[in-house]
Amino acid sequence: MKIGLISNTLSQRNKRGLPRPSGASSYGVEVLHRPLDGITGMAEVLDEFAAAEVGLIAVNGGDGTISAALTGLMERPRFEELPPLALLSGGMLNMSAADAGLRGPPEKALARLAARAAEPDLAGACIEREVIRLSHSRNKPPVYGLFFGTAAIYRGIVLCSERVHTVKLKSTTAAAATFAYMLGRYFFGRGTADPLLAGDDMTVRFDGAPGQEVTQFLALVTTLDRLMLKSRPYWGREAGRLRYMGITYPPRRLGRSAYRVLYGPPDRRLPENYVSHNADKVAFEMTCPFTLDGELFDPEPGTPVELSGAGRLRFVQC
Repeated sequence: MKIGLISNTLSQRNKRGLPRPSGASSYGVEVLHRPLDGITGMAEVLDEFAAAEVGLIAVNGGDGTISAALTGLMERPRFEELPPLALLSGGMLNMSAADAGLRGPPEKALARLAARAAEPDLAGACIEREVIRLSHSRNKPPVYGLFFGTAAIYRGIVLCSERVHTVKLKSTTAAAATFAYMLGRYFFGRGTADPLLAGDDMTVRFDGAPGQEVTQFLALVTTLDRLMLKSRPYWGREAGRLRYMGITYPPRRLGRSAYRVLYGPPDRRLPENYVSHNADKVAFEMTCPFTLDGELFDPEPGTPVELSGAGRLRFVQC
């Protein structure tokens, strides 16, 4: 087995040092390690991996690095069959890796991956996730990822990046601290008058149906099974490939409903302004910024933000 390893040297955890792949040789596994300063050069590295016929691609970075790798793999075919991916937790929040990847420090995760890759059949260690294709510009190509968020979710990620992670908390602790901080501001601050917790006007369409004009407190679309803090904040019953959850503004009974939103049963009962659907296509007409896998974007005036399923990829867990 030949593993192609991409490490983003600028990702949060990787700033402390990169994993050393030399131990993989003891398992009879060859690792082509290509560190990148950011995501510039991703396309060239993927070209090299395709030419070298790697059988597994490991991405060591944050959610944004994973999105860049997915974009490179999905937008321009390089492989006859896309190899499975292994997601290492080298970044800030590491939400994608927590659900579909390898847990723990990247060096230990890489050692487990090399041992597993040396076994004859890797299929038993693979799960599948649908990849989201996001189109938001007339002049820029689509981007790909696993988690989209807007309104309070966007502002929460900015808050986490600018304030919470400056004190160097672990990813799960940082997520919990951000969530607690925002709830605290809601209940003990200015409530919905707080700009951090304001509503954003938008029109949302599911599978081409007529648009729904709403003021959203938050909205998300994902194909991950579990999000931060192992939550599953979706309960739609349709057969679509994308999971959507939205809370209209102002959020009614937020404190009373928060646990059921995050961890409730499939048939959870919530106030009518808590909405969840499954769909194959979700489109937003809006002026507020949004995030895809932690990367921040502004919508292009007059162009909808369109999300759709791009196909399923295999992800290694061990």
